[in-house]
Amino acid sequence: MTDVDDLRALAQRYSRAIDARDMAELDALFDPAGSVDGARGSASVPDYLEMTRTAPRVFEQSMHVLGDPLISFDEGSDTARLDTYAVVYQLGRIGSDGVEGGGDMVLGIRYLDDVRRIDGTWRIHHRQAVMLWTRDKI
Repeated sequence: MTDVDDLRALAQRYSRAIDARDMAELDALFDPAGSVDGARGSASVPDYLEMTRTAPRVFEQSMHVLGDPLISFDEGSDTARLDTYAVVYQLGRIGSDGVEGGGDMVLGIRYLDDVRRIDGTWRIHHRQAVMLWTRDKI
């Protein structure tokens, strides 16, 4: 695989890990020295991962569908930038009593990732998740 293939796979691996709530895989995708700016505010990667682990789930399931990332990368470099559009389907809203309360949500998100090659593996160093739109489906 080429670096460009690895960088494309990084976005896909994130989507599959977050949808499956696979925390071990998420840990492997992020640079622990990095940061994330998203819907829950700004956080260091360790704090972001801990919030993801412990925050109550609002939806029972999710599925990310990604556009092909726009990759800015100089051959041989250990840094790159990914700009990826995503449509995220969130299914089965969970009520305050812990029971599925119905209602789904669809999100349009743009992921702007500064990535670094660390010990031969591409990792997300800084992520900015930009909410473009939302649509509630009841």
